[in-house]
Amino acid sequence: MPRSPRQQKLTLYLLKEGTTRTGCLRNLEALDRYTIPALSRGEDSVFLTWTPPHSPAWMSYVEPHVSGDLPDLYAASSGAVLFVESSGRLFALTFGQGRHLLDPENLESDFGLKVVLNSVAPDQLKSVDAKTIDETTMHTRRDVSRDSSLSAFGLDVSRDLLRAVTGRPRDPSLGPRLTGSDALGLYTRSGVPELPALAAQFLEAYQANDYKVYFDFIDFLRPEKSPARVRALEDRLVDALRREDISDVHLAAPEPLDWLDIEGFKFSTQSDDEATSSDPRITSYLTTRDAEEVTLQALKNDRMVAIRASDGQAQASWPILRCVVYQVELDDQLYVLSAGDWFRINLDFKERVYEDVNKLSVLEGLPDADSGTDESAYNVKAATAIGGLCLDRKLIYDGGPDKMEICDVLTREGGLIHVKQRGSSSTLSHLFLQGLNSAERLLQDADFRREARVIVEGEDAAFLDAIPEERPNPESHEVSFVVITRSTRDTPLTLPFFSLVSLRAAANRLAGFGFRVSVAAVREPSQTG
Repeated sequence: MPRSPRQQKLTLYLLKEGTTRTGCLRNLEALDRYTIPALSRGEDSVFLTWTPPHSPAWMSYVEPHVSGDLPDLYAASSGAVLFVESSGRLFALTFGQGRHLLDPENLESDFGLKVVLNSVAPDQLKSVDAKTIDETTMHTRRDVSRDSSLSAFGLDVSRDLLRAVTGRPRDPSLGPRLTGSDALGLYTRSGVPELPALAAQFLEAYQANDYKVYFDFIDFLRPEKSPARVRALEDRLVDALRREDISDVHLAAPEPLDWLDIEGFKFSTQSDDEATSSDPRITSYLTTRDAEEVTLQALKNDRMVAIRASDGQAQASWPILRCVVYQVELDDQLYVLSAGDWFRINLDFKERVYEDVNKLSVLEGLPDADSGTDESAYNVKAATAIGGLCLDRKLIYDGGPDKMEICDVLTREGGLIHVKQRGSSSTLSHLFLQGLNSAERLLQDADFRREARVIVEGEDAAFLDAIPEERPNPESHEVSFVVITRSTRDTPLTLPFFSLVSLRAAANRLAGFGFRVSVAAVREPSQTG
């Protein structure tokens, strides 16, 4: 009985329409090339690179200390790209280091991801790679012990970018499992002459819209990977900064900070004797550069510095470009620059987020902020104006690495008001997370309630009933998010898109627990930015 062909692991890319074999390869002149008559008699189909055998790099580190002679060991590396034409499109299969020979400008983004989502049964997913967009970008791989639906992976589809998926295809002729991102990974028993027919099946799967039934959210939010589009967006940003058209631009620390020990921010383009600013402003940075000096390279070289309050030294610093939060509409898509990365957002999804945030109740009765105020001063002013209790920086230590505020202002009716200035997208993400976490702890943690009552009683015993001893009825508490803003941006609460996504997610969670949720934007008179 003849033995069936062994399975071969393949990595398959789809090239953009109009791309040629030689046009998508880097360092073409350095590659060896060969024809495969079964695939194409008129053009070369295999391009490869290799290095001759050489002693491994670690040998020089280990060998001098070895007693006796080590055997002659050699290492080599190689890579190849195999081109397959099918259904009028060109595919590239890579082997070894072959993926590095391809210019990513010429590859279709999310080809493999769409093939998998169009080919697998929705309850036959094995693994998911995701990237969560928040104040810190978090990459995760989540595997399940048996094939499951997407809900088993615990994704938040409004904030989690689906980067790769592994699942079992409905059609077993496609292989036992498929893994899709930009590339498609598979095992197959198909030989080289059969690859065009296999590629045709995958092209049909890529062009289908079956994924929209269960996985339509992948179209809402995607990383922008086209170098040409990124260059166009960078040009838009530089032009906006030069013209000081900054209603859609602000600066944000791109990672979490110890805000209790932050005096303020400075820029590397400022003199040492200039005062820090409590809120990093794009207008402040632009005053340090003439318009013609504002270039992409300058944004990469100049830095924003966070200054510690405890000793006046730098706590952290980042390139200005990594701190810029910018959004612009182009070709019926919203593009957002956040923490140095560009994202493409479907306009329907943007409007859905705006609509959900606009439906939230508005907290009335708060005073406007004074010009140049900080959060602590405003919290005192707000508490006085509404007859509440200021609990700013009154922290509960729960034995873990973090301390938690109950809220910034507590009302007699049990309202939990959380306040932040709109200077940083990451600060606002922290605001929404703080409000969610403290409400959840109030609901579920008796120790948290007990310590909260001790703090409240120490500040003003008249507010003690606002924090119950027993598990509260969440409907009796309102969680409010208040943003101090100078911006005139025409968005809900003047917030940038990713801040609105974080607010929407927190509000949905709180409503799920039964809490009432409200928001407010209070004005601080100042120059926009």
